Parts: sequence; structure tokens; C-alpha cells
Amino acid sequence: MVASARTYQKWSAALIRRMTRLADRAISAAQIAKALGLTRGQVLGKMHHLGFKTKNLPRRWLNTALVEKMAELAGQRLSLNQIGKALGLTRDQTRYRMVQLGLKTNPNIEWSAETTEKMTKLISQGLSSSGIAKALGLTRGQVLGKMHRLGLKTKNAGDSKKGQSRKVARFESPPRASLSQRRRSERRFRNF
Repeated sequence: MVASARTYQKWSAALIRRMTRLADRAISAAQIAKALGLTRGQVLGKMHHLGFKTKNLPRRWLNTALVEKMAELAGQRLSLNQIGKALGLTRDQTRYRMVQLGLKTNPNIEWSAETTEKMTKLISQGLSSSGIAKALGLTRGQVLGKMHRLGLKTKNAGDSKKGQSRKVARFESPPRASLSQRRRSERRFRNF
């Protein structure tokens, strides 16, 4: 909350007139709040109560140069961090803009016959799925998905514990005392 914000203020007619004049000039609610010394929530609440609509300013970041550059980088299957670094944005800013534009970072790739052949050669050489992904310039998930669809497994996939019976630790309780021993211990406790 802004330190100078008047949180519990009565709305005077003069204040409402100032707010409506600012709203008519297509100023955002945050800018109106700053000009009036109020919070954005107070301004939005009063505008809603009075039936005003807030003006949504056009997105400044939505220019053709940025959109083209972002689409080009997304087409190269770069990560959000890499795209953000290239554009001078944070990862979250990049994600938000890409969602707004309908772009994806790792779109579905077309598996050519030669890429599939390279993948099978790398599997036969004993590389892991991560190593194959690096060699082909793909993600590990894309490689694993294609391997699954083709019914292929890496060399070290046979070491998996899947299908083996699990050893379960068994805790044995101590042997139970005989009936005569239990009666003797009960008599001892009664005498106390």
C-alpha cells in the first residue's frame, strides 16, 4: 500500500469529479490513484460503484519488432530463459508475453527419417536419453516420447528394478510370554 494513500477517506464530490475527468482522458486506474493519493483498489471500487469502465491502454510491449523476434526465437526451440535474455526480459515476463501471443517454446517437431535413424544409432552406441537429446538438439522428453512410440529402449534401461519383487522389511514381535508368566507379573503389580 502507498504510504501517502488516504485509506479511509470519504469520497467528496470534488474528488469524484477529478476522478471522472481523469478517467475520461483514458488514464489507467493506477495512474488515477496516484494522482488522487489513493490506492488502485479504492479507485476501481468507486469506478465500479459509479458504473464507469476502466480504460485499458494498449500494451506498449506489443510492437511488431518484438513479436517477430520472439516468434523467431521460439521457432529455434530456445528456453524461456534464453528468449528472455535475448530480449532483455525476465523468465516470467517472457512466459506472459508468449502466452498472450500464442507461442510455445518447444513446439512439436517433425521427426524425419534421418533424425530417427540417428537416434537409433546413438541408442545402439549406448548413450543415455539425455546424451541423445543433446546430440540431436532436442529435449530429453521429446527423445523419450519418440523412443516410447517406436518401442525402443536405451542400453541401461534393462537395469531397471521394474518387475522385480521388492524386499519388505519384516519386524517380528518379541516372543509372547506364557500364561503362567503373565499371571505372575500381574500378581506382582497388584501387591504394590
